[in-house]
Amino acid sequence: MNPLASAKCARRLLTAVAAVSALMFLAACGGSSNSTSVNTQGFTNADFSGIYVISISGLDIDSSGNAVPFAIVGTIAPNGSGGFNTGGTLDINDPDNTGVFVGPNAQAVSTSSSYSVGKDGRGTATIVTTALTFNVDFVLISTSHGLISRFDDTSTTIGTGSGTMDLQTTTALTQSSLGSYAFSLGGVDSGLNPLGTVGAFTLNSSGTITSGASAEDFNDDGTSGSGYTNLPLSGQVVLGSSGLSGTATLTTSSKFGSLNFDFWPVDATHLKFMENDTSSNGVLLSGDAFTQATATTAGQVVFVLGGIDSNQNPISVGGYATTDTDANLTNGFEDYVYVGSDALNVVTLKPFNSVTGTSACVASTGRCQTTLNGFSNGTSQAFTFALYPSNNGAQVLEIDSFGLLLGSAFAQSATSFSVAGYGLNLSGQNTNGEVDDIAQFNATSTASPATNMQGNLDENDLGAGLVTTGLNATYTPDSNGDGRGLITAPTTGSLGTFVGALNLQYYVVNDSTALFIDVDSTALDAGQLGVGVFEAQTSPSSSVASRAMSIVRPLVKPHMAAKRK
Repeated sequence: MNPLASAKCARRLLTAVAAVSALMFLAACGGSSNSTSVNTQGFTNADFSGIYVISISGLDIDSSGNAVPFAIVGTIAPNGSGGFNTGGTLDINDPDNTGVFVGPNAQAVSTSSSYSVGKDGRGTATIVTTALTFNVDFVLISTSHGLISRFDDTSTTIGTGSGTMDLQTTTALTQSSLGSYAFSLGGVDSGLNPLGTVGAFTLNSSGTITSGASAEDFNDDGTSGSGYTNLPLSGQVVLGSSGLSGTATLTTSSKFGSLNFDFWPVDATHLKFMENDTSSNGVLLSGDAFTQATATTAGQVVFVLGGIDSNQNPISVGGYATTDTDANLTNGFEDYVYVGSDALNVVTLKPFNSVTGTSACVASTGRCQTTLNGFSNGTSQAFTFALYPSNNGAQVLEIDSFGLLLGSAFAQSATSFSVAGYGLNLSGQNTNGEVDDIAQFNATSTASPATNMQGNLDENDLGAGLVTTGLNATYTPDSNGDGRGLITAPTTGSLGTFVGALNLQYYVVNDSTALFIDVDSTALDAGQLGVGVFEAQTSPSSSVASRAMSIVRPLVKPHMAAKRK
């Protein structure tokens, strides 16, 4: 049995319900005695205004105390003064708990909803719909982009998850403005097993997916192979009359057949998808589609992947490598955290090399298939991945039968991040279940071992309560200047989070963005693993374009999850 998904952990979720109080909610909004002074980045309520596309996925607790998956995707309309205008509409897909409210039954966001933004860009909101009232915690990266977590831990509602929010283009799109996209979707199958899929589609002027220029790969619960990989993709992706949302059908010869989605364009280069099937196949998927690229970018890339190994145990992987335009990888290193022998294990700087002649790309779909020798998820195999290049990096899925890893790889354009204020999101798992963090910190150029990261961190640990704590940490880049480094927060017990510490292995994408994996894993009972991103904040007075960024979420089995009826 997965040590991080045991029945004991699930029972602890129920025990924790009684301990939640209003005081804990205040702490989540910045009331913890362990918090530091808030950084002054200049944000106010006025910097959160317009129509934002939000997406959040994670776990919540049903009436029997089981942790079950949910996804929420749609639009909200903050008014710049702490309230919400009409016009926001959310799809809520929570089949084992709240219910499924998608398509015609999507939920209008009530004007009784409210929010508050602090001067460091961290904020909280209560989103009210007829079907569900839920709380979120977020950090603004700019006035057009932010990182968001569900932050419910009350006597009646417990849920946690992570995602993004992006200001929607003010100009309604036309069907002809949509072109070719690479996509990545994650979630669960009808048995609540982890499910991941990546692919690419090209649309004609009416929204029909073009034959021969579109393909899709699946991995269901760590199993891929015949009937799952490099499948011809058909269907349609059609904007509604408003040009601000639409519906899609993705059809393959796999056992999943036709999958139906609602989607929301952030702009013509970035679409947000969520499955709107209610009962036909029981699949729950959500994710992103980005403008397709014709080839991988040659040079050094960094990557972060999350999922499960062949024994259904969770694993997080990060690293860097050199690639050519056909995704042949050399000179690479990986770090990974996995469960083995009833303990969490951390392996760092493990070299790997691609198997000569096993990477191939298809020009018509952009799909590359790469087999790696020396790569590991706790075992030694020849692992195979499908990659679809996009303007937001390559969307990556493991397509063998040795586990399920889903994530992204980005061309690296810098090996250090700037002195600036940053927003952070982490999504992972520990012995209490899913954990999601939102943080803001200011990074300085002070040399380690001095504290050179200061801010605040909000954590929602499913069933263990909400915490806000001061984040006083040290980042230490690798001496060889590869863009890899380590963030360390106080020793165990003193940070205030569930595991009491924070150790993040990071990989710089550019001077304003870094990916990371959580390596707080010295012991099973005091460790966690996860993946995340931190991004440089832009002054609220600056005019910037919405930043395309997807959140890599670790795909894991819900704890003691109820089966669908």
